[in-house]
Amino acid sequence: GGSVVFISSIGGYQPIPILGAYCVSKTAILGLTKVLASECASMNIRVNCVCPGIIQTRFSQMLWESESGLEQIKQMTPMQRQVT
Repeated sequence: GGSVVFISSIGGYQPIPILGAYCVSKTAILGLTKVLASECASMNIRVNCVCPGIIQTRFSQMLWESESGLEQIKQMTPMQRQVT
């Protein structure tokens, strides 16, 4: 038995403007998680994926540095806030 945990992103579920390739790669991780979970279940290996929202980092700065961008990010999340 065992456990595998992948890290994806909200971008895997909802496309983010100007980050097309990034979002495609995160969607691929979601697909990989589903396939491996199905294939590894018989070996008692659990496969999960964590998909955090947009976090204030240098990489995502162009998305949250303006008020309008920050508001769009908040609209993408159930709690209407950004992770810091």
